[in-house]
This record gives sequence, C-alpha cells and structure tokens, in this order.
Amino acid sequence: MKFASFTCYSFKNTQLLLGSVASVGARVTTVASMLVITAIAARMMTKEEFGLWTILVTFIYLSWALDLGFRYGMGNRLAALVASAGGRSTAEQRELYLSIFFFTFVVGIFLSLIYLTFETFLPWAGIFKIQQAEIVSDVHLLILIALISLFISIPFTLMGTGFFAFQEVNLSCFITAAQSILLLILFWITSLFFTFKWVIICYFLAYLLTNVLSTVWFLMKREWPLVWIPLTSQYKHLKSVSSRSMEFFVQSSVGIFISNISLFLASNVAGLSKAGDFSLVQKIFGLMITVHLALLAPLAPLYTQKAHLNDWEFVRSKLSYCKRIIWPSLFIVGGGAIYLFHPIILYIWAGRDLSDYTLAGFIALQAILSGWINTQSVLLNSLGLVKWQAIAFVVQAPIFIFLPLYFGKYWGITGVALGTLLCMIPGAFIWPLYANYSLRLRLLKV
Repeated sequence: MKFASFTCYSFKNTQLLLGSVASVGARVTTVASMLVITAIAARMMTKEEFGLWTILVTFIYLSWALDLGFRYGMGNRLAALVASAGGRSTAEQRELYLSIFFFTFVVGIFLSLIYLTFETFLPWAGIFKIQQAEIVSDVHLLILIALISLFISIPFTLMGTGFFAFQEVNLSCFITAAQSILLLILFWITSLFFTFKWVIICYFLAYLLTNVLSTVWFLMKREWPLVWIPLTSQYKHLKSVSSRSMEFFVQSSVGIFISNISLFLASNVAGLSKAGDFSLVQKIFGLMITVHLALLAPLAPLYTQKAHLNDWEFVRSKLSYCKRIIWPSLFIVGGGAIYLFHPIILYIWAGRDLSDYTLAGFIALQAILSGWINTQSVLLNSLGLVKWQAIAFVVQAPIFIFLPLYFGKYWGITGVALGTLLCMIPGAFIWPLYANYSLRLRLLKV
C-alpha cells in the first residue's frame, strides 16, 4: 500500500515537472519568436512603421484581459469537474466550456460593434504623431483589422485553459509554441515580399486563424460537438464562476494596462519613431521578467498544495529562496550586465545604434522592481488573495498615466520611463508587507 502511494506521488511529481518544463519551453519559444520578429521588423521597416508595429503587438497583450476573467474562473471549475470524473469528459464539462465560449464570443462581437461605431472619430494619426504619409492613410484600416481580429479571437483562446484542466499541459504548450513559430515564418516571408500594410493584415488574420484551428482540435479531442447550450444552463454556469472571475479580471486587466501603457504614452509625447526605440529598450529588460515568471510558474501550484496541507514553513522557505537567490541573481546581476552592454545588444539584435544610459537605467530599475513585486504576487495569487491586489491596481492606474505624461512633457521618453519608475516604488513595499501578513495569518482562499 505504501509502495503504491509512493508510486502515485512520484508520478504526480514527475508529471508536474514535465508540465513545468513544457511551460517554460513554450514561453521561451514564444519570447524567442517575438525577439526574432522584432529584429526583422527593426531592420526592414521604417522607424514609424516599426513604432506602429510595436503598438499593434501590444494590443495582443491587452486583449488577453477581454475575457472578463472567465478564463480563470472556468479553468478552476473545469479542473475540479475533470478531477471528479477521473479525467473523463462529461456533459457538465462540455456545458461549462461552451457556456463560457458563447459568452466570450458575444463579448467579442459587442466590442467589435462598439469599435466600428466610433472608429471614424478616433484621430490615430494625431494621437501617435504620425508623419509618414503611407501610415497616415493606412492607420485606420490596420488598427481596425488588428482589433477586430483580437476581439473575435477571445473565445478561441480558451482552449489553452481547457487543455490544462485535462492535464494535457504538453499539448497546450506544443500548440502555443507551434503558433509562435508559424507566425514568425509568416512574418518573415511577408516582410520579404509584401508592403507594411499587408504584413500587418496577414499577421493578425493568421493569429485569429491559428486560434480557431486550435479550438477545433480541442473540441474534436474531447468529442464535444459545438452545439447551442440552453440559456438557463449558460446562466447557471456563468453565475457559478462569476465572482472569482471578476476579481481576476480586475487584477489582470489593470495589471496588463499598467504594464503596457508607457509605450502608448511614449508615442503620444514623442511620436512613433521614438516609441519604437523605447520599445526596443523595454524588450531587452522585459526578457528578464519573462524568464523570471517562467521560473516561478512551477512554484505556484506548490504554494497552493503546501498551504492546503498546512505546511506553511515550506511556503515561507520557498518565498525566501526566491527573494534571496532567484531575484538578485536574475535582476541585479543579469540586469546590471544588460544595462552595461545594452548598446551592443541592441545593435546586434535589432541593428539600431542606440545608447541612452539614462533611459536604460530607468527601465532597468523598472524591471528590477517588477521582479521583486512579482515574487510576492505569485505567492498571493496561489493563495487566492486576489481581491486586495485588484483594488490596489485600480487605485494605482490613474497615477501610471499622470506621472509618465507629466515627466514626458519635459524629458520625452526618458521622462515617461522616470514617471513609470516612480509609480512602481510604493508597490515594492506594499506587496512584501501583504505577503508577510498573509503568511503570518495563514490566509488561504482557494
């Protein structure tokens, strides 16, 4: 009996390790693909085309919050239903998934109609201070296609959460990595043979198409027909996950907004050309944040499991290890090296001769603070302590607009970076205090 128990435990640990490796591999592949795309774009596009491209890519990250948090709520509930059924597919699982799918599809259509209604009144050329004539004439069409593609994609991005709920982590990660590689190949080919306008159009339509095909694959693997679910059942499933979903929505949407708003503000105060340079510096330091989150990802379920087992000493020790070893090794040592050699890195990577140690210093400090805050936030999310994080993000959001804009008027993109850095400083003290408070009281809301 003990041997069987040990075997089961070892299998679960091995499965978790393989899933973690797959997750890190998929994230590395995605980041690497985008880095190569950025290098191609920086070399083959004009400065204003590259600036607009970086903004359109940022729309993809912003769109991840448009499911109103139901991706997270559905994921937790679906995982519980799968566990109860011993890993088998059931009608209740299908109804839950399709209820969220239909709801988010309606959300996508609704957002598309709203944008189409007000699109002609949005002065994009003025907002981004565009000078290049070709971009001025095409900017409305390009933003329209990009946003509509992203709005329609919302329900088709749920499949990744579905694969995870069925413990098919490797398959989900394979799809993510494959999509990244396919988009890279498409971008490279279209950049060689087509104009900037068609590069953008092909990229965003391909993003939508790959999400649709991945969803078809998920439904076929589950043997779930795409049929209409009665409205009463849809309402029941939506209501059952709405409360926690809304908490995640506020936290994730405002968090994504805060993380990406500085690029839009840089474009507004200095134009698309400078925004492109700002984005390049952001990306080389942002790579540390991506690697850091990939390293912390395997810890998230462990935090939850150990807290459930009342092994709080394990939770404290792992958090301490992250703060004492992982964070300084990656951000202080690695960030310092990137700061010193950023002109060489940017020239080799993007072919741009950029050397601004003041701007790079402010963005490096942003990355260092982000890593420190994320170390605490991963723990808090694992314990289900989302509500107060969401409230704090909402309170901070206006400041993340005001201060970067204020300093940007005087010092351009350097001022935007300084304003963003100042906004982040309070969080570097608040999140550790909240994390220590939650560990002291052993708070768990999962």
